[in-house]
Amino acid sequence: MRFLKLIFFTTVLVCSYSLKASEVTVIELHQNKSLDQLVLEQEKNEKNISDVDSADLETEDQNLTLSNSTEENISNLNQDDEVETTNLQNENNEQNLDLEDVAFIEQENIFIIDEISLQKYLEIINNIKSPTLHKEFLKIISNPAMETTDKDINKKFFLIKKLYDMGEIRKSYNLIKESNLDLSSNKEYYKYLKKIELNYLLSTYKLSEVCELKSQLLDESIVLPNSLLEKTDIFCLTIDNKLSEARLLNSLLLDKEQSPDLFFQQLFDYTVLENKEGVVFESIKSLQSNDLIFLYSAMLRINELPLTEKLIEIDPLNLSIPVILSDPTPMKIRLKAVNKSYYDNLVTVDILSALYQSADFNSQQFNKPDETIQSFGKNNELIMAFYYQLANRQIFPEDRLKVIIEYWEFAKNIGLEKIAYSLTENIIQTFTPSSDTSKYSMQIAMAHISNKNFAEASKWLNFIDNKEINKSQIEYVKFLIELNENNELNTIISFLESLNNSINNEVDITILETIDVLNRFLDIDKKYVTNFNYDNILDQRVMPSYFLITNLNQHIEQLNNMHLFMLAAISMENKNWHELHPEHLLLILKAYSAYDQGSLIKPIILEILSDLNVTK
Repeated sequence: MRFLKLIFFTTVLVCSYSLKASEVTVIELHQNKSLDQLVLEQEKNEKNISDVDSADLETEDQNLTLSNSTEENISNLNQDDEVETTNLQNENNEQNLDLEDVAFIEQENIFIIDEISLQKYLEIINNIKSPTLHKEFLKIISNPAMETTDKDINKKFFLIKKLYDMGEIRKSYNLIKESNLDLSSNKEYYKYLKKIELNYLLSTYKLSEVCELKSQLLDESIVLPNSLLEKTDIFCLTIDNKLSEARLLNSLLLDKEQSPDLFFQQLFDYTVLENKEGVVFESIKSLQSNDLIFLYSAMLRINELPLTEKLIEIDPLNLSIPVILSDPTPMKIRLKAVNKSYYDNLVTVDILSALYQSADFNSQQFNKPDETIQSFGKNNELIMAFYYQLANRQIFPEDRLKVIIEYWEFAKNIGLEKIAYSLTENIIQTFTPSSDTSKYSMQIAMAHISNKNFAEASKWLNFIDNKEINKSQIEYVKFLIELNENNELNTIISFLESLNNSINNEVDITILETIDVLNRFLDIDKKYVTNFNYDNILDQRVMPSYFLITNLNQHIEQLNNMHLFMLAAISMENKNWHELHPEHLLLILKAYSAYDQGSLIKPIILEILSDLNVTK
């Protein structure tokens, strides 16, 4: 009897997550469905909604919903350097509109840019590090609703090619289909676009359409790079079980190619094997061309072979799901794929959780967690999964919370904190603020903010130990919560004013410079005066050229949305916010306050604050 009582007591502890729970609480972490079921359900749901990039609907990196409402004060900020803070506040109060109440304002069409300038812009812009600007750039160049004329054929091609070069093959394909380009007079354009179509169909595993398009292109005597068409023809023959014909064409291919495609030949040899039992397929790392990865992916999938990491590097939007579902693929690669997919809003937290739970660890590893984590080395994906399972195995809530805090810290150090916060959301919702948990209040509040549980974050805010936490950090949490409640620029202004009162000249010079720039931009009457050091009179940060600055200022004055967006993005190429010269940063803020009624200003300022860690 005592033994039965002990079992019952242990079971109650396992099911209870609250540190102060008076009742037994059973927590269902995530849906009790298989990974395949969850993915199929998501794909079904996606078919019922329009093809809208959800990244355009939210600012993920600060985990806040920001209004893109039109505010005249934002657009006028840098047209008149004399704007007063009080005027800004009054105008914001008058225009405190909900997002759904704001009428849609049609932006300029990108085709307003002349052909030469557009081509140059697209060639130069290769790495926009700001998530906000990157999303806006994708939205601009991939808009299928753009009204164009026959004169815009070259421009259309530039946009399609840019999307494809960026790995956005789905957007590139959609733009091709929406554009209905007449390329009868330009064979090179035609070949390039057909290559994209073929690769898209391969990447999405639409094999019947692949083989139909292949036949059409062969009839038209089209030649594609790296013998893609010939290899696709051979692949289609193997699908139809025409192995003799496939072997003949492959022999002709080998005679034709100066440098044999070893990976294709390896895949082909495996495909035509009559008996594959006991045969080990060893993938090779060297690929003849990235353009062939989509054919390789289809051949790997049809043979149920391990998929490579290259797939999620080249086409994460289409090839991540096959990687996630591929049992033969190493768990490390599958976890990388699901992490990337979650940040890209391609999978739900339930799919994320299902794969994290499927990672195989033994009891010995859980008994010695520190040794286990150390043994994984730099395999961060497995460590993330191990921490998640370790937290769920803890019997006592105190132990569970301790593991979760360690989990969050590890995830934060490798830039995956959003995933850790999402996976532990159901658990932390059962914890109640108390004196016993006050030392974790800041971390838990930030986790709730990340998960958009702002009411819960507010509860934990009251239990933050002011002795242990920097005052500026507490103010930052309050700021994030308040910003969610009203979405006003005034909230940012008030936070900066509070920050001005809490920092001093001993703070890192980069932070002081950035805050000073934001104060100037928002017309906040506060300047930081530092001792002039004659040993440091030159700044190592490079400013844009005189030509670029002049042109950018001209387009700001004329409110040429498309030009000023592109030029400002070019000036920031491959740079984070903290890497910009202060005067360059001020110019960027002026540019984007003029762009599209200032819709990007608030998320940009949030990125700047986050990037510079101003609350440390």
